Amino acid sequence: MIRLRDVGFRYDAAGASAASAPVALRQISFEVPQGGFRWLLGPSGAGKSSLLRLLALAARPTSGTLEILGSSVAQARRAALARLRRRIGVVHQDFRLLPDLPVFDNIALPLRLQHRPEDEVRDEVHSILDWVGLASRATARPPQLSGGEQQRVAIARAVIHRPALLLADEPTNALDEYQANRLMELFRDLSGLGTTILVATHNDALIRRYPAHELELAQGRLLRDG
Repeated sequence: MIRLRDVGFRYDAAGASAASAPVALRQISFEVPQGGFRWLLGPSGAGKSSLLRLLALAARPTSGTLEILGSSVAQARRAALARLRRRIGVVHQDFRLLPDLPVFDNIALPLRLQHRPEDEVRDEVHSILDWVGLASRATARPPQLSGGEQQRVAIARAVIHRPALLLADEPTNALDEYQANRLMELFRDLSGLGTTILVATHNDALIRRYPAHELELAQGRLLRDG
């Protein structure tokens, strides 16, 4: 589950004191139960990416308390945070694939970090490559892929280890309608199996097609939780 209490976050600013650094989030409080699904909404600059960064444990809050999957982020040691990150899947808006690794190895990375047997890794990767329609691109490298193909690889990498928490930043941006709908059905299935999911999007049609609890941000504040 996710629990935030009066969470604030300031950007790192070279030469700026903590008090004068730009504010990204202000007094954010909400909870998401394990297996819950949330749309994360708001205009550009509202704080969605900053919130996802905190939830992905890429930064710590400047103030308030943040609990991820039963662990207090403020009190966790670096090794504990590293273990916690392995239970989180992230679909970045800019994909963040490793350009020198083939598609297969990009997708396999979370499983290898968990020290899974290589035959299991092979079976899991081939299975999800079939699901995302990229079985023929297993040996290609990210620069050889289209934007939509890169997005599908990023999604496959984020979900292959069945994370306890899945964070997705505009995951359907480069997908056609058919692929976007398949992705949402996958998210629904994962949520039903206990994965907590937050999806940041500007896709109003998708939100109408798949109504769910919404978290709406504006100017770093939570406007709506419902």
